[in-house]
Amino acid sequence: MWPAVGESAAGKKREERCLTLLFGRDERRIRLPRSRPYPTNSHVSISGMEQVSPSRLRQTRWCAVVAFGVAMALASPPRLLSQRVAGAPEPVASYTIEASLDDQSHQVRGHQILRWRNTSDHEASELQFHLYLNAFKNSASTWSRGAKPATLDLLDREGWGWIELSRLAVDGDELLSALAYFAPDDDNPEDRTVARVPLPRPVAPGATVEIVVEFIAQLPRLVARSGFKNDFHLVAQWFPKLGVWSADGRWRCHQLHQTSEFFADFGTYDVSITVGEEFVVGATGNLVENRANPDGTKTLRFVQEAVHDFAWTAWPDFAEVRHTFRHPDLPEVELTLLLRPETRRFTTRYLAALEHSLRLYGLWYGAYPYRTLTVVDPPWGAEGAGGMEYPTLFTTGTELPSQPATLEPEGLIVHEFGHQYWHGMVASDEAEEAYLDEGLTTYVSGRLLRQAYGDPAWSYRFWGLERVWPTLRRSEVIDTSTRYFRRPTVDPIARASWGYLDRRSYGSLSYNKMALLLEQIERTVTPPVMERALRAYFHRYRFQHPRAVDLERTLSAESGLDLAPLFVQLLHGSGRLDYAVAEARSHPEADDFGLFGQGEPRRERESDGATPFVSEVVVRRLGEVRLPITTEFVFSDGRRLRRVWDGEERWVRYRIRGPRLVSAEVDPERTMVLDTNRADRRASRRWHQRVRFWIQNFLESAATLG
Repeated sequence: MWPAVGESAAGKKREERCLTLLFGRDERRIRLPRSRPYPTNSHVSISGMEQVSPSRLRQTRWCAVVAFGVAMALASPPRLLSQRVAGAPEPVASYTIEASLDDQSHQVRGHQILRWRNTSDHEASELQFHLYLNAFKNSASTWSRGAKPATLDLLDREGWGWIELSRLAVDGDELLSALAYFAPDDDNPEDRTVARVPLPRPVAPGATVEIVVEFIAQLPRLVARSGFKNDFHLVAQWFPKLGVWSADGRWRCHQLHQTSEFFADFGTYDVSITVGEEFVVGATGNLVENRANPDGTKTLRFVQEAVHDFAWTAWPDFAEVRHTFRHPDLPEVELTLLLRPETRRFTTRYLAALEHSLRLYGLWYGAYPYRTLTVVDPPWGAEGAGGMEYPTLFTTGTELPSQPATLEPEGLIVHEFGHQYWHGMVASDEAEEAYLDEGLTTYVSGRLLRQAYGDPAWSYRFWGLERVWPTLRRSEVIDTSTRYFRRPTVDPIARASWGYLDRRSYGSLSYNKMALLLEQIERTVTPPVMERALRAYFHRYRFQHPRAVDLERTLSAESGLDLAPLFVQLLHGSGRLDYAVAEARSHPEADDFGLFGQGEPRRERESDGATPFVSEVVVRRLGEVRLPITTEFVFSDGRRLRRVWDGEERWVRYRIRGPRLVSAEVDPERTMVLDTNRADRRASRRWHQRVRFWIQNFLESAATLG
């Protein structure tokens, strides 16, 4: 017979302190440890008992009690310790992982249980997995083919990375032997970053399967995203991750390229990590248990719902700083900084940048919904780990020295925090449409930095030495524009991340041109309307996978403007936007003279003494992009006149009779931030205004050198 569990003697108290076991008519009460309370309605596991006959019960019941006490001492705290996330969807792909790090071999051994739900209307006859660490396995992988020779030499000297599965079971069916690698993007037979396994039974719409995986992950020498440097470890993209089964019945599961990042479904992650007791650990989610083990290791358990990835870091030398963000209109967030000892003096600047980010993102678009946020500053030699984002955790990279006026590392902190919104929650596909996340993050980062700090100072680095001119400021918009202007027509923005000509084209378009497109829309619809539109976009697609068309439709609906022509030409096209004042002249109108009229009486017209001016201005469309453009005319009496041209033809000529023309300028409100040549926007008939205009353009260009 089995012992029964009786009602707790704590009864109606908030936290249960004891447990009653019933052995027939006998009962034994076990007091729970005060260091580990168990809330009402929580569950614990009871192990170490076996069914016995009544004749043996009296001899064995205390053995059961002892076994239960041991189980209680080792039991994990309940899931209720993990805070619910407001608006969290029903999980699609949830992971329970037990992992241990061997810090000598830099290997992670893992046991993973994945519960996946088919949310489409189509049966799934196979599963597809990302095995990202195989990108660092050899020089023939797709990622390695785009790497610099020095990077591959470093991996060859200090350690390649890989991931291998030792077990794969789906609903009890052992399927490891059926696992096959393939390369859906480039047919590279040596790439092992994507694998698929056929299923003995298709997963029906709405059905859930349980997938058990055992694996070994060999971390590479850290050159990009994940790996080790001495005893520092950043463990990212380290477990077999399921691709995304889309609504149209296909897997979106791409290889790892030099310029591609990550995409996965939302779920709950429950991850237990065992490391040496000397390590300081940071990870995605809430730390719900920290248990010391007899062998000199410790196990930390992190739980987080409503996320689509899990990353962690371990290093004995982290300087750990904790702080609580508080705001009257926003939820509290527990901040953890894991810094290099030499950058601990930047604590105040780090925290200020995080406070600005949480406050302004929260007030502009919506509150950050998670309880925790961890920021990691990798050590020297592990720069490849810097500037990466994961749910509730991101990495930075502080260059020394760094003066406050340069906004470094503030700019990087603000940018990486932005990914918590535009990829962490509004989870667009970073492989197929990286520009949605990167462009939105770059655009909002510029806006936030201007609001919180103003423009950064002009600075220049040479061989690690920093020179700063505090009184000379550079505009983030101009800086972004110049990076785009270097490669304005190589590719359209709307490309898969691996489909650009090269890394420079990927960066200038998916980051810079996309941010400028959003800036141009803001200047067209006004900042308050743009803020409202992006707030609607965030709330509508939070915890979903929006596409570019969803952003376009939301901005159009909220602004009341049809933005489709803008997106067609500037997102899907690679043409230049360039309007110029080609000619501008003004001359006194000559008196008419000669014979006027017919027959009698003919007469000669005489001047009335007035001498109005005739001004002629030619505006040309030098680029391929056709958009309505405004031209402003300024006259000698101070009068201003504006005309709008649809921009369809190659040029338009204006002929105006009146006072002398002083200047003509296209786009006087500076809404066309994507115009690739600002030097030809304006023509002036006064030499000092021409000089001032050219000096202004020179300084704008010089400001981008920092």
